[in-house]
Amino acid sequence: MLLAALVLAASAGAEPAAVDTKQFPRLVRLLLLPEEASLLKELKADDDRRTFQLIFWARRDPSPGTAANELEASVRAAWARADQLFAYPNQRGAETGCGQVLALLGRPEEALGLETNARFDDLQYVREGDRRAETWVYRDRPGRPFAFTNAELRIAFDPECRLTEGGILAQDLRRAAAALVTRPDIGYARAADGRLVPPAAMPGGATGAIDLLAAPRTDFPLTAEAHLTLRAPKGEALVAGLARWPASPKSQRASLAVRAADAGGEPHGTAVRDSGIAVLPDGSAVASWSLPLKPGRFQVTVAVHLPETGQGSVSTIAVEVPDFGGTSLVASPIVAYTDEPSGAATPDAHDPYAALQLGSRRIRPRMGDVFTTADELIVAATLYAARLDPTSGKAALRSRFSILKDGRPVARGAEDVFPTADAVASVGPIPLGGYAPGKYVVRLDVTDAVAGATLRQELPFEIQKP
Repeated sequence: MLLAALVLAASAGAEPAAVDTKQFPRLVRLLLLPEEASLLKELKADDDRRTFQLIFWARRDPSPGTAANELEASVRAAWARADQLFAYPNQRGAETGCGQVLALLGRPEEALGLETNARFDDLQYVREGDRRAETWVYRDRPGRPFAFTNAELRIAFDPECRLTEGGILAQDLRRAAAALVTRPDIGYARAADGRLVPPAAMPGGATGAIDLLAAPRTDFPLTAEAHLTLRAPKGEALVAGLARWPASPKSQRASLAVRAADAGGEPHGTAVRDSGIAVLPDGSAVASWSLPLKPGRFQVTVAVHLPETGQGSVSTIAVEVPDFGGTSLVASPIVAYTDEPSGAATPDAHDPYAALQLGSRRIRPRMGDVFTTADELIVAATLYAARLDPTSGKAALRSRFSILKDGRPVARGAEDVFPTADAVASVGPIPLGGYAPGKYVVRLDVTDAVAGATLRQELPFEIQKP
């Protein structure tokens, strides 16, 4: 009856209820990819854990154009049957090794260890007899989207349906789990506030932007730049920047999807946001993007989709993320932006610059770091991990900004002193009306007097006439 109800609900297009957020990791342990397991452990809010489930199943929908997710229905049916066959005191059958393998691989071709007259799914045998150790045998067959290492997989269970993973068995189980992901282009995207974005909240535009990551195209010229890198929780950094393309009167909003990959092509996170569009005096359109990343070097692909026209383009840039979690002095890359009036008390999440936030201030950098003589410039960088004096418990951190042209200093700011291990070094607003048009470099010199360490950061920028 339960199985029939599940199948009827799926065929009617009903959305199955989310599994209890604490139980879900135990039920899908063999179905999870390593990166999914890591992310699921990090999620603390139940809303994010439920959103994770929606994305998890969407990535495994073999026919996304239909109302039902056939794989999810199949797995839920396997859980229901496993609860009947393999339950033990204080443990659902679906949580046992037998239940998890049944959900991942289905019924075995052969079950060794059963009594001669017993069938694999003989409920009476299971309930009336003592369960024995069994070995389930799976073999390669046409239609299976992967192959076992030795064309056959034997999985040994003890009398309590536990299995010992390792070696070839672990490799084959991981390969089987990976083969179920039919939509790898659907990522665990985060909104500007860091929360997971459910697939249902990405109609049209955002889904179109994510699709561009899997099938890139260039319907219009697109340029992406990273402007802001800040320390984030759990050893990550938040990288944010701008995307620019030719403005069109037909497009009032855009959806952006961002994905990073390491040198080996391994993905390291996806983020999406729906955004308004800022139209610049030169006729270009801009919107901001952001993505949490761990330390390292990445190729970051930014996709922009315009829902009103259906057009989209992608641009890829190289990004290096410092290690803000170490014990040595480190500074973020310098960010330069213009001094502007404060925004509304409640920031609009769809503001074109919403992904660019420095403390309580939403900043507006310029593409190419090109400013005009009419601007007032602010430059800033965040400093981390200055050493504390063991006697006073205070740091002795000093910073100074300079502006150079043709390698020679043309302006020098006052030295700032910070007694804390972390600080924000900044200078400005600097009126640029007294500077001749041309190319400049802003330089930051930092000294940690306690550790005897120094560092230098530089950012090229340009000044033009309005």
